[in-house]
Amino acid sequence: MNKIARWLMVALLVVLVLGSAVLAADATKQVGVVIRFPDESVHTEIVTVPEDATVADVLKNASVNAIISDTSWGPALCGINDVGCGADNCFCDPNHYWAFFIQKDGAWSPASVGIGGYTPADQEVVGFAWSGFDANYQPTVQPPYMTFEDIQARTSAPPAEIPEPATLLLMGGGVAALAGYIRRRRA
Repeated sequence: MNKIARWLMVALLVVLVLGSAVLAADATKQVGVVIRFPDESVHTEIVTVPEDATVADVLKNASVNAIISDTSWGPALCGINDVGCGADNCFCDPNHYWAFFIQKDGAWSPASVGIGGYTPADQEVVGFAWSGFDANYQPTVQPPYMTFEDIQARTSAPPAEIPEPATLLLMGGGVAALAGYIRRRRA
């Protein structure tokens, strides 16, 4: 094997190893979000976030205007799209709040932790509803129950993903072609 071919093989291996490391470092997940507003309108979306993202991170990356206040016990959801309170007075309405739900056994369950204390799994769905509460401080309003697949069906098709190994091979092929061109030009 000549010197240039060896150099190209080493370069291709370096590109493949670095590409794998970048992919491993950029691990992401998709989380479904269902939000029920007081006018009964429902917002659904799938949000792509880093693998270790909490529900607070999901809301920050969603296409809604989530107002989140940092409190002594963690992030609190104050408002969504002008419904609720501002960050300076997160609990301005003594009779309503943004109730946070997780899915358990095919139904919504009020979350026992706040939005900063829950890390959803890949393709998990979380829900929110502007709600009152009963005598036991349980929410009286829930979002409509939807699975991840239900949300996918409601949204437009996601953009096609570029397969990373093919991209890396294409780049390696380009480097090889460039090296061949330079070699022929020198000869």
